[in-house]
Amino acid sequence: MIELKGTKLVEVPYFSSQLQDNTKSVLIIGERTGGIEGVSETVNELGFTNVVTTDINPSPQGCWLRQNTNWNHIVEDFIQFDSSLKFDYIISISVFEHFGFWFAGDRMANGLAKDDTCKWNHDLLGINKACELLKDSSSKLIITLPAGPYMNYETTGEPFLRGYDHLRQSIIKQEIDSLGYKVDNERFFHSKDYTNWEEVDSSINDPKYYSFYSTFTPNVIWGLTIMKK
Repeated sequence: MIELKGTKLVEVPYFSSQLQDNTKSVLIIGERTGGIEGVSETVNELGFTNVVTTDINPSPQGCWLRQNTNWNHIVEDFIQFDSSLKFDYIISISVFEHFGFWFAGDRMANGLAKDDTCKWNHDLLGINKACELLKDSSSKLIITLPAGPYMNYETTGEPFLRGYDHLRQSIIKQEIDSLGYKVDNERFFHSKDYTNWEEVDSSINDPKYYSFYSTFTPNVIWGLTIMKK
């Protein structure tokens, strides 16, 4: 039994309900350990075996992934990922919001450089790269991101997470459209307590509802699936 908590209570069902054929290939972005949030565990439980994980850090010996799967792990800044590799399903669950920032003290772009420069559009580059990796017109790139206007910071003051307000969402959609892709199955989820979630409509993006958003940790999730036109 996979125990899901917080945002994963809606993010995992969102992506897993779209994985229809376990003979197909899967790429999980931003995964290196498994056994924590239910993403890799769910893919494994659904019977997928042709799975690749990727992260800027190695997958440690003794972690859930190494003990429970023989999946290949690719250590790479995802922006530099080999575009010749193609996948049927690409899964990015609350990952792209960290691209170009810091996370747990580590720089999320161009290695682990310690400077004061953010790569603000690194998330767009990451989504573009993932689109390039879709195998064919039936392939899916399944993404979840925190909706909202806020940016979260480390205690050092370094940002580690963007919020995706209506303008940032629009920018992503325009970028996707210009590349020859479309957005499918767009959904929004909101919770007051991180345990009980409800599906809401896109009006949650209206600034008049910003009082519904937590400034501490994301409590509104934007799910979108990207496919070739």
